[in-house]
Amino acid sequence: MPALFDTRLLSQRYARLSLAGDAAMPDFLHRHALEEIVARLSATKRQFDRALLCTLAPADGALLLKGAGNVGEVVFAAPWARPAGGGHECVIDPRAPAFAERRFDLAVLLMEPAFIDGLPDALLAWRRLLRPGGLFLSAFPGGETLRELRAAWAHADMREEGAPSLRVAPFCDVRQAGSLLQLAGFVMPVTDVERLTLRYDDALSLMQELKALGWSNMLMERPRRPVSRRRLARAAAALEAACTEADGRLAVTLDLLYLSGWAAETQADLPAQGGACAL
Repeated sequence: MPALFDTRLLSQRYARLSLAGDAAMPDFLHRHALEEIVARLSATKRQFDRALLCTLAPADGALLLKGAGNVGEVVFAAPWARPAGGGHECVIDPRAPAFAERRFDLAVLLMEPAFIDGLPDALLAWRRLLRPGGLFLSAFPGGETLRELRAAWAHADMREEGAPSLRVAPFCDVRQAGSLLQLAGFVMPVTDVERLTLRYDDALSLMQELKALGWSNMLMERPRRPVSRRRLARAAAALEAACTEADGRLAVTLDLLYLSGWAAETQADLPAQGGACAL
């Protein structure tokens, strides 16, 4: 199956953000998602002695996770790292050597599943990182996220070329996410969605924030020519015309999907389809 995302481009962006330090990217979405996960963990009557937190932000994420009150040691991993031999290692992929022979009671993955090719196999590999009875938690954009921006770019492309281009990635919906957890062999899978309304001064502020997050277009089939000023202005005008509220600020949709699933205590606890996405 052809790759959907340009992982080389994404790894280069994340490497630059990592080198630039904590102030290089907005962390409000990561922080919001992690605080919600911590609230859910606090209601779980189980102790997690060893946890893995994989996220690019926030920088104090390990401390926030410990705030749940039932989390012991936290191993922090950025989604992308630069190994000693050069290039980039996909640390978000638990098949990477960095995770060899590691076992965790809890694994928390923020934001990046929205940009993983082969998500079923990746989820299976994450399950294998867990000890029996371990818990996997994740939060990432999905559903109707940025539907307004997708429509605005389609309008601009139609006016310029008569056909839309691939500019905003497709997102997993909550039902698909639940099915993927089951296919990966998690037991008692739960998925839900939180709809957020993000507000900006104007369309360019939104686009600049997406760039700062490393989330601007990274599709393999994206247009390779730079966007002209006229087309950018058309997209911005279409977005502002459709989404500007009474106070003059722009409002766009972001759906945060929350996933949770447990690693089976015994082999007998695995669902019949568990392991169907074997690596």
